[in-house]
Formats: sequence, C-alpha cells, structure tokens
Amino acid sequence: MVRFLIHRPKWIVVAVGILTFWLTQTEWLKSVQLWQRAEGLLVNNHYLLRGSRPPNPNIKLVGLGSTSFKLDMLAPEEIAASPTLQLMQQPWPWDRRVYAAILEKLMNAGAKVVVFDFVFASETDGDKVFAQALQKYKNRVVIGEMFADEESLDSKTKKLTTPNARLTLDGTESIIGLVNMWPDSDQIIRQVKFHTSIERESDLHGFPDSLTHITALAANKFTGRSIAPPDSSFHLVDFQGGAGTYRPLPVEEMFVDRLWNGGGRGFNGGMIFSNKIVVVGPTAEIFHDVHTTPFGDTPGPEIQSQIIAALLSGNGLAETSPAFDIMLALGAMILAVIVCLGIPQALLKGLLLVVTTVVFFAVCQLAFTKFNLVITMMPPLFCFVATGAFGIVFQYSLEQLERRRYRNVLDRYVSKNVAKTILEDRRSFVEALKGRKQPVTVLFSDIRGFTTMTESSDADKLVAQLNEYFADMVGSVLQNTGTLQKFIGDAIMAVWGDTYSEGVDADARKAVTAALQMRAALVKLNAGWKENPDRAKLSIGIGVNHGEVIVGNIGHPQRMEFTVLGDGVNLAARLESATKQFHTDILVGELVEKLTREKFVYRTVDLLTVKGKTKPVEVFAVLSDSSTAPPAWLVTYQVAVKLYRRREFKEAADRFEFTRQQIGGEDFLCEMYLSRCAAYQLSPPPEKWDGSFTLTDK
Repeated sequence: MVRFLIHRPKWIVVAVGILTFWLTQTEWLKSVQLWQRAEGLLVNNHYLLRGSRPPNPNIKLVGLGSTSFKLDMLAPEEIAASPTLQLMQQPWPWDRRVYAAILEKLMNAGAKVVVFDFVFASETDGDKVFAQALQKYKNRVVIGEMFADEESLDSKTKKLTTPNARLTLDGTESIIGLVNMWPDSDQIIRQVKFHTSIERESDLHGFPDSLTHITALAANKFTGRSIAPPDSSFHLVDFQGGAGTYRPLPVEEMFVDRLWNGGGRGFNGGMIFSNKIVVVGPTAEIFHDVHTTPFGDTPGPEIQSQIIAALLSGNGLAETSPAFDIMLALGAMILAVIVCLGIPQALLKGLLLVVTTVVFFAVCQLAFTKFNLVITMMPPLFCFVATGAFGIVFQYSLEQLERRRYRNVLDRYVSKNVAKTILEDRRSFVEALKGRKQPVTVLFSDIRGFTTMTESSDADKLVAQLNEYFADMVGSVLQNTGTLQKFIGDAIMAVWGDTYSEGVDADARKAVTAALQMRAALVKLNAGWKENPDRAKLSIGIGVNHGEVIVGNIGHPQRMEFTVLGDGVNLAARLESATKQFHTDILVGELVEKLTREKFVYRTVDLLTVKGKTKPVEVFAVLSDSSTAPPAWLVTYQVAVKLYRRREFKEAADRFEFTRQQIGGEDFLCEMYLSRCAAYQLSPPPEKWDGSFTLTDK
C-alpha cells in the first residue's frame, strides 16, 4: 500500500480533488446544517465588513413600544384631550378605532403608503370603523396575513391566517400581504420571498402564486408599478444595518398636539410623513417580534422597513448563477492541485494556499460592497482548502515515509547524524559540500594486537566477534549523539560537533562519556567471552581530542565521504596510539580536559610532543566521572609531576615512589617518572627543557 502511494502521489491528489469537487455539487452536502451555517456566516461577514448604510429617507417607522401601553410619559390632561389615547389605555388588544385614527392621522399628514405589520385576525371593537378607513385608502394601505404550520401529522402542511372578515370589505383584496419571514437553518434572516402560495409552502407544486409579501405590496403602491421580482424564489435582502437603523417613532406621541406640532420626536406637524411609506408595527418586547439578521437582533417592523428600502433602491443583491458556481469550484480545485503538484516546498505551498484564500475573500467582499454581488463561497473554498490541505499533508507524510525508508538504508552505510543532515537539513549539507572550519571533538579507538589475531584466528569467528564488539562500541557513540565517521579496519573514528552541536563543552563531555562507556562495555564483553573458546580477550586504546578541523564532503564524484580533516583529527589518532606507550586505555588532549574538568576525574600523563609537531600538549588519562571521588593518591601524584617539571627530580621521585606504594606497588606512570628522575639526576636536561616528552612513533 505504501509503495502504491509513493509511486502514484499525483494521481491520488488529483483523485481527492475531483472527489471534493463532486461532493460540493451533491444535495447531501448542501443539506448538511454545518455547511449551510458556514455559508451563512460568510454572508454575514460581507454585511459586517461593509458596515451599515444610511436609512432610506422615504421610509418612516411608527412603533407600538412599551410606552404606548403605559402612556407614563404623557400628562393626564394630554390623555384626557385625546379619545385615541383613552382607547389605548384599555386592555390589549386595542379597539380597532385606534388603528383607524392612526391611518387617518398619517394620511392627513400626506403619507403615500401606510403598512400595518399586523394580522388583525380576531374580531374586536372598532372593526367597522377600521374597515371603512381601509376601504377609503385601499390603494395606499397594506395590512398583514401569515401562514403557520398546521397541527397535523404532516408537519409541512400550512395554515393561512388572514384578517377577520369584518375588515375585508368589497374591493380591499389588494391591501393584504404576507408578513412571514423565512430564517435560514441557523435562524438568521437573510432572504425573503415576494411571491408564494400556501400550496407551495406545503411542498405542493403546480399551483399559482396567490400570495404577495407585504413589502412587495408597499413598494408597488409607492412607486405605482410592480418593482418586486415576480418569481417565487428566495432573494437575499440588502440590509442597511442593525436595530435602530429606522428609529421607531412612538405611536402615542402622534396624538399629543404639543409633540405632533413641534416637540418630541420632531413630527413637525406631520411633515415628516409627507409622501413617505410609513410602517406601523409592534416594537415592544411583549410582542416577541424580534428576529436575527446579519447585523443582530432586529424588531420585525424594522426588518420589513429594510426589505422595502432594498426594493426601492432598485439595486438589490444579486447571486452568482449555478453555472458560474460550478466553474468557480472546479477552478479552485484545479488551482489547488497545481499548487500541490507544481511547487516542491511545503511551506511555500501552505503560504500560497493562505494568500490565495485571503485574496478570494477580498474579491468576494469587493464584489459584495461595490457591485452588490454575492458570490457563493463555500464550494470553491472547500475545493481549494480541502484539496490543498490534503495535498500538503499527504505529500509531506509520503516524504517523511520516504525519508524514513532512505534513513534506514543510509544508517547502514553512513552515520545516523550524517543521514539526518542529508535528509532533513539540506542547506547545512550543501554548505558541507563546500567545506567549513569548525571546532569538534574527535574520538579514535583501536583494538590492541588485532593484526596478530587475524593471522591466527578463524575468519568467521573473528568477524562474528568483531560485530559483537562494534555493536557495543558504536552503541556508546550513538547513545551520546556522536557521528560515527568511519571504520578503519578494527578502528573506530567518531566525531562530536560536525553535524550537530550543543556547544563545545557538551561535545567534549559526550565524547569522554562515550569513551568511559566503551571501557565499561569492553569489560562486560570480555567477561561474557571468557567461557567461550571462539572468543579472544580484547583490549583497546582510545584517544580523544578537541580542536578546529575542516568539515566537508570529500572524495570522487562517484564515491563521496562526509568527514573531518586537520590537526585536531591527527592528534586524536596520535593519542590513541600513545595509549600503548603509556599503558593506559584512554588518553585525552588538554582542551578536552579543560572543557570537562568539572565532570571527570583526570590524571596528568605527560607533556607530549607528537611526531610532526614542535609544540607539546598536555595529555591526561581518564579515571572516572565526577560522581566517583578521586583516589587519595591523586593529589600527591599531581604534586610530583609539577616538581618533576620544575627540575626538582629528587623531591619528585620521593613523591612518585610514595604514590606507587599508595596505588599498590605497581603503576607504569609512576615507574616511568621514577626512571626519568633517576636519569635526569645523573645527567640533567638542557636549560631550555620544558618537561615535555617527544613521541617518535605514530
């Protein structure tokens, strides 16, 4: 399966892209509530980013608010002077003579159309008076009707609630319009139907659209022509803003002469209603006539006012055609595939996806704000983002699988750190191809007497033992994040700081730790081999040195090797060889000791001048890490070395002898210095002698 994915990644990305495009064209996805809500939120953002627009000056809103029932803002004498206000003091529902008075007042003020956002379904006092007023102004007034779910087994069946028969006199059929609103699945009103029928709302087809929305009737009567779309489809409403865009004028103030003629809300004797559409509707909280629009909760009469204003503007919101939506979604999918397959860098792919998405949002917002065009966004966004995200994640996952596969292969032939550099940090590897100088810590280890062993041992058994030996030795290197540079026969060369470094002190510490672990691992191996006649006892020498070297990829174009070169490497090799002469298994250079003296217990070995060099270096043997207390004899030994280098050979010899006795009677370094002290007492060294010893062998 993995091989199939690796060899056909492009086809898989294309297939997923086609699948996402197909999904966006299915009714199943379009009917998912989460999808619908996401599309609605995108439309909401268009409104909010565009911001509010000023109200249409040809529309005024008269509200029945909480003060209209209490009349607590009016003086008792003002109420007593108005029969209409006295009727308003009666319990709800009001006597219909109130509405007749409102209609007469507005018409006398010059209102061109009056819209009552009420369904006067029940019969009550004053119906006859109100009916006569409606008949009188039938060409300039609109009242409401509404449908609701019929209580039956079929929840889609609708029942139409109309004004009571006493209000609909002959010739007043044209004054009745629907007051219904159609919220989307998230209960936010964004659309309106201007024409429908009770059968259509009950999912029955083939019937004429016999019902007209109250806003369409009002706009048509105001303009004297039919300006509402004649179809029964949904139309997006170009809302001008949130609650308060059309400030409701308290209906009770219309019947107070002081307020009507100049005070209060500025009725100016009714001049503000002249030649206007006046919407009269409930704004008090007790009516619960509040609905949510993209701008937030808004009273129903104000929503009706904004729908009328959108119709009057003659420049309503337009939606893109289905064919355009299909082409846009297809184009988005193709663009996502091109980005995924045409650009190699995952970061650049992700950046392009983000930038393109932002540009798409900006274009859609510009189309909405400047051209009143609503572009369907969810299908192209889903095609682009889903295909692009899948492509990036899928190709990245395949790349990681491929890297892991290559890593498993490379780890068998090159160091794990080198393989990681090649596969994960290509810039560093490219720089390494050119070569660079940097400080590293180098470790060399070698098996003592290996050449002799090869002459007398069985090849199969020797190879088997070597593999067991290398498994533990190399394991110590890798455990301490070292780079296994190469095997030189039975020798191991490892480096810290060539491909990865935590700092020169950490590199040196890890190298010495690896050397101590190799020492302990060999003791354990020899103990296990002791009872095996096919295994010989092994001893090793380890040299550790820190210095600046050249790191680079060197070799023939057909066979390159990532390695390190320089004096720092050569000295580590000399130290490994010198372990034979000083009869110790680990020697470290002076820089290593300086960087790690707080972490390990060191014993000074000699001031050594290796072959090919003139400047001597201090060489140390590693006794243990700092968790083990230094031996009691170490202080005396170190004092003896200082006396020796100050040419105080007799005093130095006494302390070396004392140290040897403390150790147990046999110690090569003490015996070496005792021999030198005896010789220098008989034949002192030259005046320029610095206490160093020249190593003649490599």
